[in-house]
Amino acid sequence: MEKFTESIRRSIEAVNWNAALFMAMKMPDLCGAIAYPDIEHSGPRYKRWFDENLSGVNKTIIGGEEVVFLTASDCWALRCSLLHAGTADISEQRAQEVLNKFEFTTMGMHRIRTERILTLNVSMFCEEVCDAVEAWYEACKGDPRVQDRVSKILKIREKPFSPIPGVQFG
Repeated sequence: MEKFTESIRRSIEAVNWNAALFMAMKMPDLCGAIAYPDIEHSGPRYKRWFDENLSGVNKTIIGGEEVVFLTASDCWALRCSLLHAGTADISEQRAQEVLNKFEFTTMGMHRIRTERILTLNVSMFCEEVCDAVEAWYEACKGDPRVQDRVSKILKIREKPFSPIPGVQFG
């Protein structure tokens, strides 16, 4: 999992906001597939993983009342809209719950909600996702079933290797 969070953080450092954001939006997909293989569809897995690992940072108490800035359903709608259409407008997404649109910024603003639009600082949002992934993975390190599924994640070879005995690539 570290290679993914490292990739997101390197993208932030390189000011490659789109790469960081798109990768961060996929992490609940990946983690949900690993954590809940018995849940058949990606939407319910994504939302469950979000609720268990990211909902806490997306709500606060204001004036004695709990305010939820980002729900699992709205995050799923954003993921679908961003990855399939390249837009942060979720008003046409069936999963959309509270919000209609997202705006991302590189300035200090984070979790500013006006009506049905949520403004997020892209770096802070991506960092929260990375932190949640790392905390979740640390908690799962003793689970052999999770570790088995993690071991099957795509590996990109960066060093010479031999897929055929006696033939060296790289």
